[in-house]
Amino acid sequence: MTQPFLSTNPTADQLRALIKYLSTFRDGSGNIREKDPERSTRADSRQIERCLAEMFGVRPPESKSYYDFAVEINKDGGVVISAASVKSKEIENLRDFRDPKLRKKLRAYLEIANANAKDWKLCREMGLTEDNFREHKHASTFGSAILQRQSDERAVAETKIQQQRKYAAHRVVDANASVFLSVLYSPLDKHFQRDYLVSSYPIVLPGPTRWDFRGKALVGFDKHDGVLYEWYALSGSQFKYYPLIAGRKYGSALFQLLKPVQETLHQRAVKMFGHS
Repeated sequence: MTQPFLSTNPTADQLRALIKYLSTFRDGSGNIREKDPERSTRADSRQIERCLAEMFGVRPPESKSYYDFAVEINKDGGVVISAASVKSKEIENLRDFRDPKLRKKLRAYLEIANANAKDWKLCREMGLTEDNFREHKHASTFGSAILQRQSDERAVAETKIQQQRKYAAHRVVDANASVFLSVLYSPLDKHFQRDYLVSSYPIVLPGPTRWDFRGKALVGFDKHDGVLYEWYALSGSQFKYYPLIAGRKYGSALFQLLKPVQETLHQRAVKMFGHS
């Protein structure tokens, strides 16, 4: 059984459904206010997760787990699970995706983690200190540490998923079929519309060709000598991932959302529950 973004590109019908889900939050119920004449709203990161989970027919746990939701597929007498971690971000140059030449160099932006205490616990176990980072020492060892931390967090999340429904069929999380789901969106255009792009990337993070320090960040470079990772270990331990969009597993074309009628809270309440 194929699944959009997990094992194939979305069909036109699947993408239309996702557009409708995301568009519902433009009616005033979205958690982010837009700077347009209607003062509409849009979905925040948690609401975007709900839209994607709805497309798969699952309910997200909305926890701080490495994965945001899991999709079950019956296979060989057991249950094989593809899990997804959803990351959303506005990027200035997203509309470059329309140009085939510019698209080749366009990168996604995924904020993977910011687990300061856990990151530094592993670093100290590896003999690394905050002073080492400030002094730009042991770049490769620090790089190995932050990638190991992501692998460890993923393993913990997969174990929890496998242990759910104790008396059900055997459950296995397939890391090779699990993904980061990237939802990128552009700034508002002159018509107060945004362009959106949804892409999937392997959940197992690739190793960079080299690590080096650049200012406050440890930077991992890919084979094109482009920035693949940034880790701000002394600034909240933010870990960021910039894969080339051209290298994604599956994805959509650029799309825009629909414009629903703006409703006040009173109007929505009446529609749901009547006047009495």
